[in-house]
Amino acid sequence: MIDRVLSSVQLAALLVSASYGIGFLFGSGELALTHGIAGSIYGVATGFGMLILAVVARPLWTSGLSVWDLFGRAYGSQLRGLVAMLSLVWMAGVLAAQIHGGVAVARLLGVSDPYGLLLVLGLIFSASRLNLRVASRVFAACLLASALVLIYSLFVAGGVGLYLRAVPTFLDDLDTFSPTHLGTVSLAVCLLVITGADYHQFVMSGRSARSAVVGCIVAGVMLFVIGFLPATVVVAMQATGALAELPDSKQVIPWALSKAAGSLVNGMGAGMLVALSIAALGSGAAVLRAMASATSATLPVRWGSHLWVAPGLSLLIGAILASRDQRIVETMVSVNIIYLASIGVCFVALLANISLPPHHARAAMLAGLGVSVGVYLAGWTGMLGPGPQADAVSLLAGVAASAGVAVGFGLVAGHRRNSVSKTYQ
Repeated sequence: MIDRVLSSVQLAALLVSASYGIGFLFGSGELALTHGIAGSIYGVATGFGMLILAVVARPLWTSGLSVWDLFGRAYGSQLRGLVAMLSLVWMAGVLAAQIHGGVAVARLLGVSDPYGLLLVLGLIFSASRLNLRVASRVFAACLLASALVLIYSLFVAGGVGLYLRAVPTFLDDLDTFSPTHLGTVSLAVCLLVITGADYHQFVMSGRSARSAVVGCIVAGVMLFVIGFLPATVVVAMQATGALAELPDSKQVIPWALSKAAGSLVNGMGAGMLVALSIAALGSGAAVLRAMASATSATLPVRWGSHLWVAPGLSLLIGAILASRDQRIVETMVSVNIIYLASIGVCFVALLANISLPPHHARAAMLAGLGVSVGVYLAGWTGMLGPGPQADAVSLLAGVAASAGVAVGFGLVAGHRRNSVSKTYQ
């Protein structure tokens, strides 16, 4: 039973907090080094996704069903389980982003590879066993501290004027992306906001359908406001030469925040790094907990009952994805695409009230999944060129395969109906 208790303001705050994490913060900063203010594309796309979510918030609130329950009602229990399992795919990408962030901070704290990775994995696993309420409060406090220091960094770097011109500068800097890269990131992030169960849970908890709609709109506007902050700070510091000694692009935001915090109070820079590491661990632990819950439901009872098997397997998947030499945002986007390519066709059919028999829908989803994963692995090995190009092919090929199977089944079924009809004439 859903508790419909959230006002529009509370709902917006939760939607923003679910979006503003290590992937958002570190990933936007990393992109800003090469794309300027256009490095804010992840935050801007998330904001647009919230506005689109507002359009479907009323029917979503009325149904009271998560995305996999919607599939279950339309296509049967097998599809419900498959969509729930596929949610592990995009969650693994988010977990990998937190691992990237944790390792970046560990390196700044002087922990070298591979010990930094092993330390981060162990701490995320341990944090996932902590009391959820206490862990969430500590995590939120650390992120809030980073946000305050980020705003302070903006003033110190002389970036206030740049921030006020962020929108036109963002539009000018978009040409630093290839059309393929820009389209893939924007589409993948927007669609995941619309289809993500983590956002749906808050929408369905609104006091009324109106609260759900207004909350999504407010969240979208807030994300536009804060979405430009990380990239603006990086570009402003880059212009002053403050990032000349930056060790690694993934470290740009923790590096910048530690320098700003250290200028306030001697020794506070290290404290800022610790706070950021806790934020990364807290976010990673939250995702790991959700992944472990879904994984244990798919494992045999004798395995799933062990406390360490499901989280250990989930953490291993995240670690494997993090081992790929990708940017933080691209890590999330590339696996988001697998999820979207798998469910996309059936989800559109569901929204458009197009009837698909359960076995047709299942075959379409599995076709999209198989082709998209195949292309993803081919991209990993370098067979398809740069990452953005492989991501675009993964999405298009997966959707095409899924649509082809669905249409093919429909044509076969139509031919059989015509044959039967002629037989009885």
